[in-house]
Amino acid sequence: MACVGDIETTYFHEAIGLRQRIPVESPAESTTLYDLASLTKVIATTTVVLLLRDEGLIDLDQPVSDIVPVSAFDAFSIRQLLTHTAGLVPMLPLYESVNSVDAMIERFAERGIEAPSGTRHRYSDAGFIILGRIVELIERDSLDRVCAQRIFDPLDMGSTRFNPPADWADRCAATEDCPWRGRVVVGAVHDENAYAVGGVAGHAGLFSNAPDLARFCRALLGGRLLAETTLEEMLVFGQVPSYPWQGLGWKLDAWHGGVEGFLPSRQSFGHTGWTGTCLWMDRASGRFAILLGNTCHPSRQERDNRAFRQIFFGEVARQLYPRTTNTHTGVDRLVWDRFQTLRRTRVALLTNRAATDVQGQPTCDVFAGQSQLALVRLYGPEHGIEIQAEAGEAVNAKKSTVPVTSLYGTRKEPSRAELKEIDLFVIDLPDVGARYYTYMATLLACMKACAEARKPILVLDRPNPLGGAVLEGPIAERVGADVCCAPIPIRHGMTLGEAALFLRETTPALRSLHLEVSTLDGWYRDRLFNECSLQWIPPSPNIPTPETALVYVGTCLFEGTNVNEGRGTDTPFLTVGAPWLDAEAVIQAINPEDRPGCSIEAVTYTPESLPGKATHPRYLGEQCAGLRVHLRDAHRVRAFTMAVAMLAAIRARHPSEFEWSPFFDVLAGGDALRKAIESGRSAREITLSCALELDRFDQRRPRLYHASNAVTE
Repeated sequence: MACVGDIETTYFHEAIGLRQRIPVESPAESTTLYDLASLTKVIATTTVVLLLRDEGLIDLDQPVSDIVPVSAFDAFSIRQLLTHTAGLVPMLPLYESVNSVDAMIERFAERGIEAPSGTRHRYSDAGFIILGRIVELIERDSLDRVCAQRIFDPLDMGSTRFNPPADWADRCAATEDCPWRGRVVVGAVHDENAYAVGGVAGHAGLFSNAPDLARFCRALLGGRLLAETTLEEMLVFGQVPSYPWQGLGWKLDAWHGGVEGFLPSRQSFGHTGWTGTCLWMDRASGRFAILLGNTCHPSRQERDNRAFRQIFFGEVARQLYPRTTNTHTGVDRLVWDRFQTLRRTRVALLTNRAATDVQGQPTCDVFAGQSQLALVRLYGPEHGIEIQAEAGEAVNAKKSTVPVTSLYGTRKEPSRAELKEIDLFVIDLPDVGARYYTYMATLLACMKACAEARKPILVLDRPNPLGGAVLEGPIAERVGADVCCAPIPIRHGMTLGEAALFLRETTPALRSLHLEVSTLDGWYRDRLFNECSLQWIPPSPNIPTPETALVYVGTCLFEGTNVNEGRGTDTPFLTVGAPWLDAEAVIQAINPEDRPGCSIEAVTYTPESLPGKATHPRYLGEQCAGLRVHLRDAHRVRAFTMAVAMLAAIRARHPSEFEWSPFFDVLAGGDALRKAIESGRSAREITLSCALELDRFDQRRPRLYHASNAVTE
């Protein structure tokens, strides 16, 4: 059964398939009740615990032993139970030997604390069994009656309860043909431990249907169930050490590729149930998506919750979030996996502070805080780790607790002696998707050094901010410069991880290099940066926005002329100009079809000295007439075509004033582009002349990610 809606509207509610397959088939109906399994943890237990806290009856930070008189429980708090950080055993199969919650709690106490409380996230049924008992001791009533009085009855959730009455059995979806009970379970909790204690427990036992859960979602999202401040606290991101995706009870910011389902919003929260249930809500839009199934029927061997949820939530995302995703980066994947693959590893890290995890913490700080690995050395690319140096400026090494070395200027790669100190070279650089950007050249130099020293490389991938669906510009014929290190297009469409794979495949000296890529989750080739729900941190001083990066593909070519490329202004690469430029005439000479997705306006500006950005910009202090680019439709922008049209129009209007510099051919990867413009070929002709070689490159380049098949208007 599925139900999708928002606070006011139901978009979809339909029952599909069977509620029972054996011994006879019975179809699911729109009001069929499902065993919610671990959705009990959040719908019932978490909610009532927070209601009690808001009434001052409990303190989330008080020791659990204050309420449950077990000495071992003074080591953790109620909050740590809610966040699965109490250090308890996940669960014990006690159903064959005990028949009460108190007896189970005694067994948990005997087992003891398996990890220091508050330090490790470990999903635990045991913790929620204890929470359910806390509710009963505070309220002096059973958990099921407390939840009915405080949640289900006020919200008119008449089909939601523990232990459905016998006459509801023909409305319930069957679960497993249970070997322990010797029957197909219908209308009784599947979870064996919950069944053993009478069907009422803090971790499992609740039954409900889609209409009731929709009422719950609307009440919670609409502020009618918990106070807004409580909802905020419940969903604080990053409150668990080394595992930011756990809130109070609820899971946060779902991974598209995970087993739990998702809504593509950074503000999503939800939970799952082992039997095949799943619920996600989005605070940003007020939407919710409910998926109720009985995937363990008739046997757990047939259970595949991942595929079940991916099909459903993938279609919800396609329909309701056609241009949005909550992308997780390569470093996020390491955090998700708790750095398991890097335990007892000596690491060197090439990065800067624009490379961050999902919480905005720079990768260098993430690594520095990991006790299970040794961060031996830090390396910085052009602009330095702190991103404070201008383009082309040599960066000096910094003093810190970890040695910091610049790989721009006199040094291009780690030394053989430095590589002897490490087991793994890790790279996390926020490339901008243009061939001119020097981070790929630094990547290549490090790959060559590591191949020679026989050291493996791990690339922590990041989205290409320009997406991977569009390629622009000629394939470079002359390579070797920092701004043109490989035979690739100007807009190359690769992530840094894909670029590393391409460089290994096309460089004979790198064929033996051991290279791994920590891939992205939730990124698609047709997504631009603003559609990834990630924070943009300028990767260099003159790329302040994703829009700048998109236009930089074309206007960086002006660095090879005597036209100012916008350095010394607040809009570098979005503005070009010179004191002698007739801006209005140039704009009139540019065909509208040669500036897709953009408009161009005439402006006047005076380049200024901007320390850390442009100390000595071209035409410093002189008033320039200029062209300023405005993006109208980022997906349609073809900055290379636009820049070629601008160059051709400026050269034609100002044949005496306009000049090329030798650097233009370096940027362009050869002299063919300059000669084509000089011969009078139009921007459209030049762009079309690149098409065949772009098609060939497109077939050859690595593809770690596919397109989204998003619904478009």
